[in-house]
Amino acid sequence: MHKPNRLTGIDLCRGLAAFAVILVHSGDETWGIPISESAIQFRYLFYFSVPFFLAVSFYFATKKLPVKISLNFWHKKFKRIVIPYLLWSFFYVISKSILFLVSNNSEKVFQLLADPIAIIFLGGASYHLYFIPLLVSGTVCLCFANYLSRQRFSILFLSLLSVFSIIIYQLSLIYKNDFNLAEYTAFPSLLQLIPVNSFLYSIWRIFLVNIAWFLRCLPYFMIAMLVNQLLQKKNSQWIYRKPTTTLLFFIFLLVNILGNNLLPRAVSEIAIAYSLLLFGISVSQQIKDNTLITNLGLCSFGIYLIHPLIKSVIEIFLIKILPQLTQNVSIISMLTYSISSFLVSWLFIYLLRKNNKLSQYV
Repeated sequence: MHKPNRLTGIDLCRGLAAFAVILVHSGDETWGIPISESAIQFRYLFYFSVPFFLAVSFYFATKKLPVKISLNFWHKKFKRIVIPYLLWSFFYVISKSILFLVSNNSEKVFQLLADPIAIIFLGGASYHLYFIPLLVSGTVCLCFANYLSRQRFSILFLSLLSVFSIIIYQLSLIYKNDFNLAEYTAFPSLLQLIPVNSFLYSIWRIFLVNIAWFLRCLPYFMIAMLVNQLLQKKNSQWIYRKPTTTLLFFIFLLVNILGNNLLPRAVSEIAIAYSLLLFGISVSQQIKDNTLITNLGLCSFGIYLIHPLIKSVIEIFLIKILPQLTQNVSIISMLTYSISSFLVSWLFIYLLRKNNKLSQYV
């Protein structure tokens, strides 16, 4: 049994996570229409997407430590993360403004443009774009990861650091100092000490949000380093065995279903993310060299980025073709929205990727 060259299972899980994001956004209480209790409980099963994306991003970021953090390193990150973020933010501001004006909701245009700080720095152009600046904040953890890798600390020490970072993240959740997506703020008790009309308010707002993002990313980085050390050992072939694959998928399902009720949120979130990551690594032995799954993995982040627009277009068609689905939120309506939006988004990104210049930003 050999380690597969490409982790096709990770590509499969990336696609699953992209679909999960779309399903979560395919019906909630903010839609202003009746929502069934079964739909709410069903939606809760798909909140693993962002934690998984963090886990897989930092798993690969820490795979070959130490990394040379130079001007060239940040230049590459700027081209791969910051420029796409700015372009997608501009795209969503323009497209939303056009949709609001066409639908005679000009007041929503003013609401959208009322918080330029959130749009530029915090992903405020669309509810899902915050993930990109979150990744940028998490990349700062690489400096700490580099230091730890050079010291060659033991697995036990990394495990203790992982536990400590999880506790810090959990405390930020308990005291509600984590990132508030509705207001694009963090550490509200500290932020309220500064006058809203002060220039320093914007600076501190950005700083505190990035601190909250750093605290969220830190345990993912620590555990990613730990996982990489464990899998680099000579006897690590156990990860590719079928019983391991089955066990990891069972753990993912169990924690995903029961974790929120039995475990602290930070522990549940990270357990779900890394059980799915390890499942993706493990199952790669069984599904290697699958072109369709590989393509899904390559398109997954583009699907994540484009899906709000595609979902809005799908909704227009569903109102005309199946109006009964748009009158309340149910499991059937969520699946209809999400499956159709997912497939159309995948096709759209697949076609965009054929253009080499566009593929850098999708």
